[in-house]
Amino acid sequence: MRASERQLTITVKGTAKDDGMKTVVIAGGGVGGVVAAKRLSERLKGKANLVLISDNEKYVFPPYFANVALGDMQPEEISLPLSKLEERGVKFMKARIKSFDPDNRKVVTDSGDVQYDYLLASLGSELDFDTYNLASGYHNFTLEGSLKMRDALSSFNGGKVVIFTPSPMYRCGIYPFEIANQLDVIFRRRGIRDKSSITLIHPFKNPIEPLGPEAVRITNEQFQKRGITYVGGKKPVKVDDARKVVVMEGEEFPYDFLVTVPLIKVPSPFIGTPLVKSTPMGDWTDADALTGRSTKYDDVFLPGEHSMPVLGLPTAGVPVHFTSLASSSVISGEILGEPVDPGQISAMVCAMDYGDLGLVINCDVKEENGALKWIGSCYSVLTSPLGKYVKDMFYRSFLLTSM
Repeated sequence: MRASERQLTITVKGTAKDDGMKTVVIAGGGVGGVVAAKRLSERLKGKANLVLISDNEKYVFPPYFANVALGDMQPEEISLPLSKLEERGVKFMKARIKSFDPDNRKVVTDSGDVQYDYLLASLGSELDFDTYNLASGYHNFTLEGSLKMRDALSSFNGGKVVIFTPSPMYRCGIYPFEIANQLDVIFRRRGIRDKSSITLIHPFKNPIEPLGPEAVRITNEQFQKRGITYVGGKKPVKVDDARKVVVMEGEEFPYDFLVTVPLIKVPSPFIGTPLVKSTPMGDWTDADALTGRSTKYDDVFLPGEHSMPVLGLPTAGVPVHFTSLASSSVISGEILGEPVDPGQISAMVCAMDYGDLGLVINCDVKEENGALKWIGSCYSVLTSPLGKYVKDMFYRSFLLTSM
């Protein structure tokens, strides 16, 4: 609700009593939602009603989808029940979010409308497999997709592998470069590398360009050492699954095993709402760069992947994590009547697993003209086999302490 129209709402359908406390509804049970639930419960200490809505009973950790696809981890190792948050005083509501009505402070779900005083929405991004016929390949951007890719890889005995990334708008920018190197290591261990070729097709002219010249040089060196072919900057046309070729403008790439990287778009519950802004990169939710607060509604916060293009940040877990912390700090400070320092992200550490080598890149983040800038400020911190363990330790500790 707009600042001039704000009224106190103290009842959340089926979750909160008429106790005079404000209600914070957290929409989404992914990284942003779980981080917010934990931070708000720690800050507010029972002085507000906290409700998390998700259509999934489990918090599934997306960075480990690749580990499942490569056979390193099992699904039960990468998830936690969202009901565990109730130990922190966060009410979990299993429901599918259909839409948002910020003018009337309502989250519309398939179980009814849920009212709020503050809304923190972090729904990730919607995967688009239809464009370019990307559904023809394997992927590990969902748990189901990871399991199918795992099964297909286990019976793969050699041939042409193509990793097709048709657009720069996808989830987790380092993924295509990681999976190319990881497949090289796995095929060598299985003794089929000499019978296999690996080609990565990507929109960047040089691999991993946004992370700076050091990352480009190191990645190029690894590709050359491993015999990985990089095709950058070509215009995509489609996947022709009948002929098993990736069609680019002026060239075709045959494959025996296709890995596709889907485009992303704003989640459907936001479509048609005033929370969305049209940009040259597509339609995304509009939020303040330092706090994640909606630019139109001061009781709505949008620290999800769906806001990252507007904020100037990558569509990845680390910036979502820190933006969610910033949003939670503002909400709790306003409820408690305390000074607020959002503490938005000032540096991004990007740890990459190249199979038998780890690469850690740091990017300094600065606010300029309402957006966060980081491209051009990245540098290598570590290039060593230890780097992949740094990444794994970070992920495991995050998952263990997330609730």
